[in-house]
Amino acid sequence: MIPQGGTVHRFILETFASTGHAPTLEDIQATLQLASVEEAEALIAELEEKGCVHRKAANRTVTHAYPFSNEPTQHRVHLAGGPQVYAMCAVDALGMPFMLRRDAEIHSQCTHCQAAVTVHIQQEEVTHQSPASLVVWLPTVQGTCVAATDLCPSLNFFCSAVHLNQWREAHPEKRGEMLTLEQALGHGRSTFEPLLQEAAA
Repeated sequence: MIPQGGTVHRFILETFASTGHAPTLEDIQATLQLASVEEAEALIAELEEKGCVHRKAANRTVTHAYPFSNEPTQHRVHLAGGPQVYAMCAVDALGMPFMLRRDAEIHSQCTHCQAAVTVHIQQEEVTHQSPASLVVWLPTVQGTCVAATDLCPSLNFFCSAVHLNQWREAHPEKRGEMLTLEQALGHGRSTFEPLLQEAAA
């Protein structure tokens, strides 16, 4: 019997959290005792259709499983007791510790000046942020979109509202809003804290 998609989704998220990268189709087949790689492929295709994961065209490997990226991004998350993983955007990075219920150190950069950005989350609280004036840009996307390609690349940290506004002046075509770190943390928590439980349901 083929496991339900939720079982596969949870396995993908847990593999990212323990290894820092996506499982292969062969990993999924072996762990879930599927009859063939094709059955694993069919389950991934089902998750992709639902928007749970994303793959590049003509590539069977999971490229993104929100909030994780299988490719390097500017948002690196060092999980307590685990590996470094890549988050797809600033909000994904902030939500990851709540989904996994683990402390984490987030390392990224200001999109305007490329200065280093760090956020430490311990016991579900921000215990350190640098710089103190850190903000997040939340883009507005018109109509339906693929978050991995249409939203996440622009959902980034800025070291201050001043730098965000300077960036906006240089990119007048961009639409969205500025979030405080507290607001961005709230978005990340509400989006990702229930994800593993939902994947198991």
